Amino acid sequence: MPNDTLLQKAGNGLLFNLSWLAIVTSQSLLIAPLVVVVHLTIHQLWIGRGLRELQFIAGCSLFGLLLDNLLFAVGVFTLDGRAALAPLWLTCLWPVLATTFDHAFASLQRQLTLAGILGGIGGIMSYYAGTSMSAVGFADPVYGLAIIGALWAGLFPAMAAMAQFWFRQEENRGEAHLA
Repeated sequence: MPNDTLLQKAGNGLLFNLSWLAIVTSQSLLIAPLVVVVHLTIHQLWIGRGLRELQFIAGCSLFGLLLDNLLFAVGVFTLDGRAALAPLWLTCLWPVLATTFDHAFASLQRQLTLAGILGGIGGIMSYYAGTSMSAVGFADPVYGLAIIGALWAGLFPAMAAMAQFWFRQEENRGEAHLA
């Protein structure tokens, strides 16, 4: 388990929420990636875990890009009421979310049931808020929110477990070299 202070964990959560809001409200091809760069720079300078964490963030980001586009392709989401590819700004949410799994949400790595409950509820709330503030919408709001809730109820604990595996594997290798 990481040794972040409560202030660092809270700051990580706050930074994520501020970045989420900036990305969603901008819906910009220029501003959203800039927010990601600023977010990742602050994160890495303050509490980042170096290359290993950047690899985790890159993996989550690639997964998110594919998942977002799948959700658009199967008709869960639309853009201005039409079928489309996922906009770049939406994909920019994934790297900022990935920075939370070994910091603000680190305690959920060992509480996967709670992570599932929070993921389902938080996913619905986040996507509902995001669609109400952007050109992205649900093709069918009831169906869409149900899919997002179920998806994030499974995805959030899976990502928390992956973070635990990813980061503790590196720590265990370091401890083995010391022995």
